[in-house]
Amino acid sequence: MIFLSDEDTDVKAVVSRWLRSQPEEDQKRLEDWLEDYFHKALEWVLKQNEFVVETTLIGTALNGLSHLRGVRTKSEFACALLRGLGGNLKPSSFANLAKETFHLTHEMAPDQKRPQDTFYDEGSGRLTTYQMEMPDDLTVNDFSSGSLPVILTLDVQRSLDLFWAWLQPENKQPFIVVGPEGCGKSLLLHYCFEKLRSTQVAVIHCTAQTTAVHVLQKLSQTCMVISSNTGRVYRPKDCERLILYLKDVNLPKPDKWGTSQLIAFLQQVLTYKGFYDSNLEFVGLDGVQIVASMNPGSTMGRHLLSTRFTSVVRLCSIGYPDHDQLHAVYGAYLKPILHRSLRRIPFGAAR
Repeated sequence: MIFLSDEDTDVKAVVSRWLRSQPEEDQKRLEDWLEDYFHKALEWVLKQNEFVVETTLIGTALNGLSHLRGVRTKSEFACALLRGLGGNLKPSSFANLAKETFHLTHEMAPDQKRPQDTFYDEGSGRLTTYQMEMPDDLTVNDFSSGSLPVILTLDVQRSLDLFWAWLQPENKQPFIVVGPEGCGKSLLLHYCFEKLRSTQVAVIHCTAQTTAVHVLQKLSQTCMVISSNTGRVYRPKDCERLILYLKDVNLPKPDKWGTSQLIAFLQQVLTYKGFYDSNLEFVGLDGVQIVASMNPGSTMGRHLLSTRFTSVVRLCSIGYPDHDQLHAVYGAYLKPILHRSLRRIPFGAAR
């Protein structure tokens, strides 16, 4: 195995390989847009170097390409390019990338003050700005399931668009959602998981002592082993797809050489589509998607992830909502609760 540095890596070769994997009818159209816009936008992102999670040149390029599958128009390409290359950027750099992307592609954001809140509306075939979507049908019963309802604020809609494409059957990608404590990473992920067909979610709550053994135990509980022409394969038991969701994936403590056994194992699984069991027999994985979430590496008890690992997963960063959006969320939550409580108060007592 030979590890190449970023200086020795040819990004154009990586882009060409990705392009050949796309449907033949899309290749010519994508090739022109990639040549005209992708490399310039990638160069701008690398020059800013405002990444939330450290990754490699190839990891950044693959992040950018991951949203481009199936785009039909230049406007859609611009929005997809922004989400892909900007997913791992800090908020200020993401906003600046939005301006740069629309400038490069000669597209006009509907709201020049909030270009980062622009998306492509397939129904109208044009660029549109996210609008707050407040639910009118929330009831007290919606809070009894143990999880809070998702209010589609501007930030929530933008965050969902950042990683929803990676959950689609034709574009399944391993990815990590990064954000501060309590910003809603798990809430948004489970909101998306519930929309998937024939999918089971197996959650691993990582601690400082979590190792590859815990992952193997979870796979043994949720998968069955079958024999194929390539050897043994783990497949989901009762569904078509298993999502292995690792919470706080950067909590496991590295050894004295700085290596995390869990991260090294996940890297092997993603690179080779399987792993070697205790008998040194290779076991493949089929129908298993790895998703993780974590706090930024700078917080206490967290550890930096290997760039070899972050280069083979897609990265998405989300943050706290601003005051206005937080006010809207609490207003939507309190409305059905207060409405039910106030109805029980006699009219004279309410006065």
